[in-house]
Amino acid sequence: MCGRYANFLSEQELIDHFAIATAADEPRLFDPSWNIAPTQQVAIVVPGKADDTGRRFEAATWGLVPSWAKDPSIGPRMINARSETIAEKPSFRTAFAKRRCVVPASGYFEWQTGPDGKQPFYLHPEDDAPLAFAGLYEFWKDKVLGEDAPWLVTTTIVTTAARGPMQEIHDRQPVMMTRDALDAWLDRDADQGTLFDVIAAPAPDLAWHPVRKEVGSPHNNAPENIAAL
Repeated sequence: MCGRYANFLSEQELIDHFAIATAADEPRLFDPSWNIAPTQQVAIVVPGKADDTGRRFEAATWGLVPSWAKDPSIGPRMINARSETIAEKPSFRTAFAKRRCVVPASGYFEWQTGPDGKQPFYLHPEDDAPLAFAGLYEFWKDKVLGEDAPWLVTTTIVTTAARGPMQEIHDRQPVMMTRDALDAWLDRDADQGTLFDVIAAPAPDLAWHPVRKEVGSPHNNAPENIAAL
């Protein structure tokens, strides 16, 4: 799974790597973070509007809230979408078909239980290039408040079974895409077979190392969170 990650990429790194044509109104959506937790606001990359071929940033809350949900309390349980059921599960199938996004990251964290309790590890590309997690996004509006209610934008990270050496860390891993796979994932006209090919495609090579246990609290947000012990 992926329940905590880091994104301290510079604005220019994000624009260059993800071919952003339209950014948010502010110079940077968010400050760099070394400890992004569920329910926090995150940056996602989405296709441009129908008449725009470029990509753009969007701000979203981490934890998907389907449009049919009665209230947003379901979100914290929807931070990950399992690829094996993504096309059938009511919570994700519409977003999988129509609203796919990329969640940029520098790396992410996993925990292993050992003799001294749970030990966090930081996983990141061996060349420290930006990571592109496959994601979904949704729009939700409080029907009780009516048409004047603001739209809530939410997102989830797609996961798949861990492969190769990654199984040493956890039995699940985020779907991490190369640039070619990223293009296919964001293609509005991609068919389901192409999307599952993206999910099954090789991920970038990752390295990992143990880090301080303080990363377990989202209140601890500093570069020390990714430093090797």
